[in-house]
Amino acid sequence: MLPKSNVHSHTTYVDGKNSPEEMVRAALALGFHTLGFSEHGCAEYDDCSLSPDRETLYRAEILCLREKYAGQIDILLGYEHDWFAPPSALAYDYFIESVHYLPGGDGLWSVDWTRPKQEEAIARFYGGDAYAMCRHYFRTVCESIEGTAAQILGHIELVMKFNEARDIFDDADPRYLKPALEAAELAARSGKIIEINTGAIGRGYRTQPCPGPAMLKRVRECGGRIMLSSDCHDARYLDCGFDAAAALALACGFETAWEYRGAALVEYPLQEGRA
Repeated sequence: MLPKSNVHSHTTYVDGKNSPEEMVRAALALGFHTLGFSEHGCAEYDDCSLSPDRETLYRAEILCLREKYAGQIDILLGYEHDWFAPPSALAYDYFIESVHYLPGGDGLWSVDWTRPKQEEAIARFYGGDAYAMCRHYFRTVCESIEGTAAQILGHIELVMKFNEARDIFDDADPRYLKPALEAAELAARSGKIIEINTGAIGRGYRTQPCPGPAMLKRVRECGGRIMLSSDCHDARYLDCGFDAAAALALACGFETAWEYRGAALVEYPLQEGRA
């Protein structure tokens, strides 16, 4: 059973291709019951984040669309917080905690901007040791899990975005697996919802969702909860990869996932006929 809900969505307010209303119309065409917007919260170091003025406009437009489409679809006002950014002091329906940046040199560098930028950072900040970069990333993910009040943990294996061919580092190597599985276990035991993210599929970087099987199996072993999410930046891909994400979850031992139905978090079966 695939979700009819997505709460990780980006629009032209930051780095998305569509207006909020275009996203709503796409969700209605897909038969969605709930659409959540989660623009990147204000962060001075991130060009793809809301400025304070834009945040005000964003909030007003989403709340206006909520009223306009009431009775047709539930619209949620959320945001995606980067771990190194200040939290918003404003009220939101939910927020997603993500690690997009790591400290390096005198500032922060983006883990998922481009592959060349990631490889440059490995050479510059980690002496060419990709596994040192991965350890730093997962250590930071663990810090974010322990420190956030978010309901949802976003793409906790983002470091794999450009590495589906395993030609930057090997995700089966113990030097990778040890910190990755530690992060997966901490995420599961936190009680927060762990996103299976298909955004890199829609944007052409991957053919499979993240996190991968190793992390998801550990999450399952530790009793963690999951949510399918398209991390949508283009209305055409609002439910992109949901079938692959559901199949991956089932293969890793999950029978259910969670979604927002309006403001409520609801558990549902991933496969028809299962409770």
